[in-house]
Amino acid sequence: MIAVPFHQDPRVVRGFIVFSRVVATLMIVVSLAALTPWWWSVGPLTKLLPEQLSMKVHAAIGFAFSGSGLLLSQGTGYARPRLASWLSLAVIGIGLAALAEYVWSVDLRVGQLVDDSLARQSASLSARMAELVAVALVLLGGLGLLVSTRRWLYLRDGLAVALLGIAITGMASYGIALADKDSVLFNRVPVYSTFLLLLATLGWIASSPTTGLTRVATANTLGGAFARRLLLPALLLPVFFAFVFEVLQSWLGLPQALAFAFVALFSGGAVAWLVWRVATLLDKLERQRRESALLRNDADTDALTGLANRRAFDEALINLLRGQREHDARFSLLMLDLDRFKTYNDAFGHVAGDEVLRITGHLLSAALRPTDLAARYGGEEFALLLPDTDVTRAGEVAARILDAFRGFAWPRRAVTISIGVAQSASGDDALALIQRADAALYEAKNSGRDRATTASALPATLIAG
Repeated sequence: MIAVPFHQDPRVVRGFIVFSRVVATLMIVVSLAALTPWWWSVGPLTKLLPEQLSMKVHAAIGFAFSGSGLLLSQGTGYARPRLASWLSLAVIGIGLAALAEYVWSVDLRVGQLVDDSLARQSASLSARMAELVAVALVLLGGLGLLVSTRRWLYLRDGLAVALLGIAITGMASYGIALADKDSVLFNRVPVYSTFLLLLATLGWIASSPTTGLTRVATANTLGGAFARRLLLPALLLPVFFAFVFEVLQSWLGLPQALAFAFVALFSGGAVAWLVWRVATLLDKLERQRRESALLRNDADTDALTGLANRRAFDEALINLLRGQREHDARFSLLMLDLDRFKTYNDAFGHVAGDEVLRITGHLLSAALRPTDLAARYGGEEFALLLPDTDVTRAGEVAARILDAFRGFAWPRRAVTISIGVAQSASGDDALALIQRADAALYEAKNSGRDRATTASALPATLIAG
């Protein structure tokens, strides 16, 4: 059996690439907005959420470098991905420098590297970066480096999962903070850093849509459709539940047990919504599959005989020839032609001729295996493709078809058929194989009709009726 290739949906792949570029641009914009206190007393992010901690200067630079590297990593040529790798290394360096301040109790005072005349908020700018943000920058730089160099896929996916875990936990903690409670782990992590971390991770893994974690999400399969529609909502549900739980306790003053009961209700509703989404998606995809199958069946089927048409035959022949080249899977081709069909039409009319063609379709279908293909090649000529069948077994099939035609109770007069048999050979293309089977068919016609001839070099072998 030939393996079915794993296809990506081109439209979805393009969408992921566009998403990663938008994310990269947004990272740069937000990081630059976080750096504006160097020039103005109050930056735009501080105005937006005045109660939140401001992003540290080295964290903002790290995210700006990561966003720039994300944009460059998708460029063509050698220089841009290489520059993206250097920027990712710089992000790792910024994270490691911030961690060194905690490990060795060294104050590197990164903010003081900027001219004091520009630093309007020097105390804030020189403050230490949160430990978790520093760790996240190291991981983010590593993710960017591996994506840019296209190496160590499993390590890259592991870093992406770890970063998603940090970002989702940070967003959930932000939900707790909104409910007027402290989060011990994230109480010094600005929400902007958590937001950028989530975006950056999604952007980097989306920039390589045909490998790693996104390979399934971009696949033109049922699993790909599920991943695209349900994965992100499932990731964000913990943030929502944490916020709802704390709001019920802090803002509404509900006891913890009652708050838990409401969260359980919300959880059940969310699970029910996901199940409904899955069911709706399954229903839609199944209806589309059936409609597609019907359309394909109409496009590949001869309306009169119910057999495959010439288009379907050509496609099947190409696939069998490919299988022969790649897996040495031999097969046989039978070309068939109704004997003296023109005189039958002239004597009994085209309606009677159509009836003969329909009966021929039934007789051929009954003589074949489910894996075989019978096609109306044109007019009163038919073709059979027999996978994994040598010339001897193909001759047996031809003899069975001849017997079926002879034994059928034709309504007006007996109808016979002539058959040419050819086995595929190494180096065959479609034209060469069809020409050999056609030559055998003409030999059967010239030898008296109502018989099958097997194509051979010297001379043709007759399977006489």
